[in-house]
Amino acid sequence: MNTPMQILIVQLKDLYDYDLSEGKRNWTILAGIELAQALLEKEKEMLAGVWLDAQVAYQGDEYIKPSDPTFDEYYEETFNTK
Repeated sequence: MNTPMQILIVQLKDLYDYDLSEGKRNWTILAGIELAQALLEKEKEMLAGVWLDAQVAYQGDEYIKPSDPTFDEYYEETFNTK
């Protein structure tokens, strides 16, 4: 599973590669790739907040046990970032 930004980055890279194969260099697509990569970190921060809210709501006591997976473990497993 990929995040929406990861999907966008892959699609933009594919489009850019296609344009290069046609002998074109599209700077707008390159700018879009750079922007999407910058937004990827913001997306991760937003997901971390949602994950924390969900963990607190699930636990019911507003305490996350040390044995619970961390957000980074969840993110890497869910979005295959290893």
